[in-house]
Amino acid sequence: MGPYQAAFKTQDLIEKGITHILNVSCKEYTKRSKYFKYLDIHVSDEVGENAQKFFRITNRFLDDGIKNGAVLVHSVQGKSRAPTFILAFLIYREKMKLKDGLALLREYVNEVEPNETFMQQLADYDLDILSKNAFGK
Repeated sequence: MGPYQAAFKTQDLIEKGITHILNVSCKEYTKRSKYFKYLDIHVSDEVGENAQKFFRITNRFLDDGIKNGAVLVHSVQGKSRAPTFILAFLIYREKMKLKDGLALLREYVNEVEPNETFMQQLADYDLDILSKNAFGK
């Protein structure tokens, strides 16, 4: 997880085993497709923006990336959008509670702070996943 500039550190990313890059910055840049598989999601860091509609596709991409190496998820500053999609993945794949996921991410990046709308969507998603697990769906 990181800011926009993290995507340009090709050698560092290769050394860290990164194979996939999830770009949620709404910024276009030259892709290093020889080294990385990319997914660009255009979601603004604004109150009222619907990030949840992308959770299914980003979860699949993150799952594929983890199975094949490692993933960089980046937004502009790496504080709101990037953690939102990582938290959605942790809720879905690891069945981690939202508050536990936030605590985990803050161990690595203290400034993790999804905006108010994203936090509500993550809370709803957490409840949805929890209820599906509780009822075996």
